[in-house]
Amino acid sequence: MIEMAQFEHIIMLKQDLSSSDLEETLKMHEQTLDELEGKMIYKESWGLRSLAYPIKENKKAFYEFMNIELPQNKIDDLNSKLNLNENIIRYLSIKVNNFCETPTAMFKEKDSK
Repeated sequence: MIEMAQFEHIIMLKQDLSSSDLEETLKMHEQTLDELEGKMIYKESWGLRSLAYPIKENKKAFYEFMNIELPQNKIDDLNSKLNLNENIIRYLSIKVNNFCETPTAMFKEKDSK
């Protein structure tokens, strides 16, 4: 049996994506996880947020937070595929022992506005 590692995973997507392009990119990301024998446990959309500094000419980005399980040896493959996606401007995957409490503080903040 493959040992699964847990990751808190955030991807930032271009500000000028249409809602259908955003959905398509997220669907492709989920398919990539499936191909790599991983699975998404939880997902939150933090929406369009301002960036502290421009990234690839973007002043804002759509933030997507996920709790994912993925074989430890597949994280480099996932990162390689994320680097090839032109709609994703940044990503961060942090290995954790246990997932954080959900919904996250960022999601609660978004809902309270």
